[in-house]
Amino acid sequence: MDRTSVVVSREVTASPSVVFGLLADPRRHPEIDGSDMVRADDGASPVTAVGQVFRMHVHHPRAGDYRTDNLVTRFERDVEVAWRTGPVDGTPPGWEWRWRVDATARGSLVSLTYDWSDVDDPEIHRRVGGFPAVPVAALERTLERLHAVVG
Repeated sequence: MDRTSVVVSREVTASPSVVFGLLADPRRHPEIDGSDMVRADDGASPVTAVGQVFRMHVHHPRAGDYRTDNLVTRFERDVEVAWRTGPVDGTPPGWEWRWRVDATARGSLVSLTYDWSDVDDPEIHRRVGGFPAVPVAALERTLERLHAVVG
């Protein structure tokens, strides 16, 4: 972990296309979310391109239930998908969730990056209670859950 991002990785036995299929489908995110904040999609479709937006239902212990819009910022099928989370119909404040899937001899190396390097508004830092707002242990649980789902 450095001052503006966290990266966690894990090898799974599933192929990159199987792993990526799950990661690019917001309807499946509640299955693997190790923070237990992501509750359900809101009519989302699988991600297919940069610029797409998908909406999620989320719960945070301090903020309660709310919805987010997630703007897809990177998309390379079977390799990488990323999005910036923000308020519904608003501009994302600068943190990004990025998934990378690399083929290995036994399956896939899956890396999850939580990057808040573009959050430069001190008020946002205050509102989220500082970064990382999602603990590293929750990111590691996400990879454990992903492994349990895809192998």
